[in-house]
Amino acid sequence: MTAQPLPDKNPEQNLNDALRRADILQRVMATISSGLELDPLLSNILESAVSLIEATHGTIGLVVERNGKQAVRTVAVHNMPDEELGAEMQPGTGLAGKVLLTKQTVRLDRYGDLELPTLQNLVEHSVIGVPILWGEKMIGFFGIGIEAPRRFNDHDVETLEFFAQYAAVAIHNANLFRASQHSLDEMHLLYKTSQRIGLSDNVDGVIDAYLDQVATGGEYICNICLYEFDEFQQRTAVLIKGRWTPEDGSSRMEERVPYIQDNLDPILDRGETIVISDVRNDPRAPRSLREIQEDSGRWALVMIPLMVRGQRIGLVILSHQGVHEWAEDTLSPYRAVAAQLAIAIDHRMQQTLLQQRGQQLAVLEERQRLARELHDSVTQLIFSTTLIAQSITPAWRRDPQEGEKRVERLLELTQTALREMRSLLFELRSSEELQDKELPATLTGLERIRHYGVLGAIRLLAGDATENGIHINVEVDEAGAIYLGPKTGLRSGKEPVVEEGIYRIIQEALNNIIKHSHAQNISIKLQGNQPGMLRFSVVDDGVGFSSLPNKMEEAPDGSGLGMKTMRERAEAMGGSLSIASEPGQGTVIEGIVPFKEIRI
Repeated sequence: MTAQPLPDKNPEQNLNDALRRADILQRVMATISSGLELDPLLSNILESAVSLIEATHGTIGLVVERNGKQAVRTVAVHNMPDEELGAEMQPGTGLAGKVLLTKQTVRLDRYGDLELPTLQNLVEHSVIGVPILWGEKMIGFFGIGIEAPRRFNDHDVETLEFFAQYAAVAIHNANLFRASQHSLDEMHLLYKTSQRIGLSDNVDGVIDAYLDQVATGGEYICNICLYEFDEFQQRTAVLIKGRWTPEDGSSRMEERVPYIQDNLDPILDRGETIVISDVRNDPRAPRSLREIQEDSGRWALVMIPLMVRGQRIGLVILSHQGVHEWAEDTLSPYRAVAAQLAIAIDHRMQQTLLQQRGQQLAVLEERQRLARELHDSVTQLIFSTTLIAQSITPAWRRDPQEGEKRVERLLELTQTALREMRSLLFELRSSEELQDKELPATLTGLERIRHYGVLGAIRLLAGDATENGIHINVEVDEAGAIYLGPKTGLRSGKEPVVEEGIYRIIQEALNNIIKHSHAQNISIKLQGNQPGMLRFSVVDDGVGFSSLPNKMEEAPDGSGLGMKTMRERAEAMGGSLSIASEPGQGTVIEGIVPFKEIRI
């Protein structure tokens, strides 16, 4: 039996069809205006088209990008096999692929006449495939079919093309809405991440913020890697600093592996993201990378370069189990925040470098101070000792009592010089590592802190000063004892100088009191009961002094230089120091240092 097209209809039937057509189109327009989600909206348009044209089945698909190539992904079906929903057609495959390849309407009396039909049970059906266009760009596909012996005609093609225009409006509006929503979500993510990064005072905190805000809740393993550079700014090693996994969440790391240059470097150095769906078959992937990913079973990779001033300082690496087609909307948040991550990491690194240089400068200034102290105190004492020693014999010959006085004075000067030398030697000794079983009789400040904690080191310091006949009382509250004990330590925004800094300030205060104040009693207090703050004070009952001039180094007795150093130490730790004194009323030195957490 020869198949025939649909028979012509009489005028009354044509009128009824026109009214029915108008009713369906009106409902389609109302559906588009209703603001439904795209997939149900396209399903309604498909149902209306199939009903109006009296087709038996149909599909609507969207054009998607897959590894730089276009494909048609089916998003709505009518009377089709279940596996068709979500199926993707490459150019030239099936009716959708044929339309994608030609960008033209295709009408066939027999579906089996396609070069590559995909549904063998429909080979005898008549089909129409129409591109859904927005301007010159194909954004989707509209296809319908009808069982033999019926065939489609030109009027059916015109009707389906008309429905394709409505579908184009629906898809375009949905894309605009999705893009707007995506932009809002991205801005919200950038804002939240920026807040977290702003509160982070080091590189680890910045990485934590990125992983917590961007990677959390995703399906990918996310690694943050930074590079080590040599003096010629060549990469020497890769540091894996942080990782997020769906199973374990976020974690800090410090894995170091040698840096190996490969053919992916030029691409990454241009700031381009590398997307690999299957590392086993991607010709860009070097053999070493392919072997690593094959062993882990995570064949899909994305590498997002962290760029600062045209230089790649690290990578954000995403991986997925097996073969995976990466979608742009899922990668967008990682890429959008990566630029902010790179800038923040570089900023924190520059801050650390400045702090290190500041500490080096502080060491130089400290050495200069010690040199001045050595000249002004010990050298002068030795010179005076030499003069008195030279005068003892003549004085003894004239008057034994005078000679005895000079001997006593000589002993006093040598004892004072010894105390001065011991104090200076504490700071001039090298900071070599000490074994617990062989502790020398005299420890440097850092060695004392390492072995006894800050509190123990301060108590030893007070014990040294009591040898000068001064009574020293060290008071500490319960929180301070916990923070400053031998098994804990402070973490300040200026770490790791905080522990040594507190010790050095109190050491300098005691030295100044012993040398200048003629005090009999000293009180040292340490308080940690205020969250995030450590307060300390040193109070003496010595002679005191009047207010210092603006330039503290101009203090007449030389003590101002030491107090200037104490202030600089406190500020280097992010804290502050105040000094109050009146003649005859003693001196009060108070400091406050912030810290972030307790390390146990």
